[in-house]
Amino acid sequence: GGGGGGGPRLVHCFAEIKAEGAAPGAGFDERLTAASAAAVAESGVLPSQLSWISFSLGACVDIKRRLPQHSAFLVAYVGSAADAWAVARTAHRSKLDGIDLNADPAVVSAELAEWLHARGMRLAVWVWKAPSQTSNPPHRRRSANHRSPCGSGRRPQRT
Repeated sequence: GGGGGGGPRLVHCFAEIKAEGAAPGAGFDERLTAASAAAVAESGVLPSQLSWISFSLGACVDIKRRLPQHSAFLVAYVGSAADAWAVARTAHRSKLDGIDLNADPAVVSAELAEWLHARGMRLAVWVWKAPSQTSNPPHRRRSANHRSPCGSGRRPQRT
């Protein structure tokens, strides 16, 4: 617990907006972002406690429009450095706060992180299995994506 008897203290968490299609620009149901924004506004969750993530560029842009003080990250599974840079440029053009990529040193570089930081953006990375077991990408394995649990007292991995 977070002390004081009120249960665990929410330090920071990523909330994923599930959307139709995993490709940037794919469609999404605006009811998801509207309901998500309303729930956060009603609960009083602070921007410092919650970042939004989605594989859908449209969902990221819409939640950022509805809750401009909260961070929104475009999530992508990329197979090359060129793909990682394309995701970064798309997020920058869309005025998002950062990107959230698969943790692969072959595609996520210090240069990419520096480019993002120079533009006031952040880079988050994720894994869905142990590094030795990454032959099955997440867009084929929906239920196996793992992140730091909310309220665990640990900060998300960022560069």
